[in-house]
Amino acid sequence: MAFHTLAIGTSALLTASYGLDVTGQNLGNIETPGYSRQRLNQEALTGWTAGLNNSIIGTGVWTQSVKRIGNEYIEKQLRQATSSDAYYTDLQRCYSNLQSFFSELSGLNRESGGTALSDAINNFWDGMSDFAANVENLSIRTTVATEAEQLASRFNSLGQQLAEYRKDVDNEIAESVVQINRLIEGITQLNKAIVNSELGGASDRVANDLRDQRGEAIKELYGYMDIDVVEEANGSFIVSIHGRNLVYYDQVTPIAMDKTPSDDGTMVNTPVFAGDRYPLRPSDGELAAQIEMRDVVIKSYKDDIDKLAANFIWEFNRAYSQTRGLESFSSLTSLNAPTNPAETLDKLVYKDLIPAGTFQIQNGNFEIIIHNRNTDEPTTVNIEIDLDGRPSSGGEPDTILWDPDNPDAENSLVNRMQRELDKVMPGVFEVSIDRQYRVSIESKSPDYGFCFGADTSGVLAALGLNAFFTGHNSTSMGVNPLLAEQPALLGGAKSFADGDNSGAMELMAVRDQAVAGLADMTLEVYYQSVAGRLASEANRVSNQKELSGDILTRMFTQRESLAGVNEDEEVAKMITYQRAFQSAAKFISTMDQLYETLINM
Repeated sequence: MAFHTLAIGTSALLTASYGLDVTGQNLGNIETPGYSRQRLNQEALTGWTAGLNNSIIGTGVWTQSVKRIGNEYIEKQLRQATSSDAYYTDLQRCYSNLQSFFSELSGLNRESGGTALSDAINNFWDGMSDFAANVENLSIRTTVATEAEQLASRFNSLGQQLAEYRKDVDNEIAESVVQINRLIEGITQLNKAIVNSELGGASDRVANDLRDQRGEAIKELYGYMDIDVVEEANGSFIVSIHGRNLVYYDQVTPIAMDKTPSDDGTMVNTPVFAGDRYPLRPSDGELAAQIEMRDVVIKSYKDDIDKLAANFIWEFNRAYSQTRGLESFSSLTSLNAPTNPAETLDKLVYKDLIPAGTFQIQNGNFEIIIHNRNTDEPTTVNIEIDLDGRPSSGGEPDTILWDPDNPDAENSLVNRMQRELDKVMPGVFEVSIDRQYRVSIESKSPDYGFCFGADTSGVLAALGLNAFFTGHNSTSMGVNPLLAEQPALLGGAKSFADGDNSGAMELMAVRDQAVAGLADMTLEVYYQSVAGRLASEANRVSNQKELSGDILTRMFTQRESLAGVNEDEEVAKMITYQRAFQSAAKFISTMDQLYETLINM
């Protein structure tokens, strides 16, 4: 008997103690996100020659290592699944919000106060139908104005919701960048800690818990964008995206934020690499979804609704401007003011941020109808709009609105209207332009009023002379306040004959006409196509989210089955190590007694 038997007992005791430490670490971190269970690797110590026939006797057990259980392939698949699921989660949320804004699933109608835009559109046309059947009824005229205001309000609400949601997502992008910078800075610190702990790969030491923390940070970063990760020989990670480094050992390339103009002129947050301001363009993850939501999804539906509102305003106003009400005008001022009245009419750019090309004036003419209020006798005055690109026979160039530097210009629309009216009734009407470049027509005699007739140029609708709707898109759409204040002015006739509803019938015809600005669809069909596309895309994204969620769940299950902590298994190991510890202690106690006996002999 040799004294090395005490060393054997001691090694067994220590190994059992280490085993209990590892088991306790596993059980303690059973709920820690990203924790990989650890396993104690032990080996028998090499023996030495002793005893009869030079028999080899073992010298005990030693703890070779504490191994972190995992599979890098599964970890990579889990990270990629995390990125894809985060992308579709955000997109699904976006489409869910859009459907809520459009409210097309409400199924409500006029009687129950529908909240969808389609309800408001239908209610407006129903009101117009009632008006066409009872064109002189003041109560119905008031109802038409009310229905129109509700339609404009619904357009306003939807447009504002989309615009505000786009701003919210823009703010989310900024917050995502803050979190990305936090993560890459944390990964850098963990890189340094791991390299220091593992001596840069020069030892067999493995910083298991630090590697778990870094792995969880990497997975969280994957949730924001599709990164690439490469491990260096010293144990550090290189983290990059599309070939550009974010983390290289202890060096960080943070993400900064630039303000850049979007297609609609608004300033938005643009993630860029801080060094050279190169745009960051992730293709997966939460940040990629947010950028797509802001720049593609939400913007496209906002553009669609703006286009619908603009064409609704334009087409209805074009038809409406050629109608007359129960009363003729004594004075009228245009609603839309150009920035430069000296431009030819087809090139006018309007104030109030109206995009160029929203209202198009073309070569043609329009009629001013002088109304003799005593006899109801009409007198038609034709106003030519010359936009053919060639000087007239008298050398007059194309028509402009008015030239501040040449107030008497012959080709000024203001001057032309005044000349033509004076030819028929000198001194009765005055045409002027104010400092905002709004055109006014005023009758100086209570015996004469005016209204408008046929307009092939679109100048009346473009300038907002005798307009029904105001504004130029969903958020600015409104109703001419004159109609609520003076329902008798609501145009529904083409003559001064009692009961004439021909104008109202032409307005109703707008509902079914193909609109060039809407790909030759009617107003309602275009809106239905937008709502239908929303439903279809929302369903597609929902299916993709379900699929990505299933993949993520499957990869997480695989990861947990391999690297996760199983409480029953760990408890069984704990009992095993406990008994091993007790046995080792008993062995040492027994050997102590034997040595004591030998010594006392």
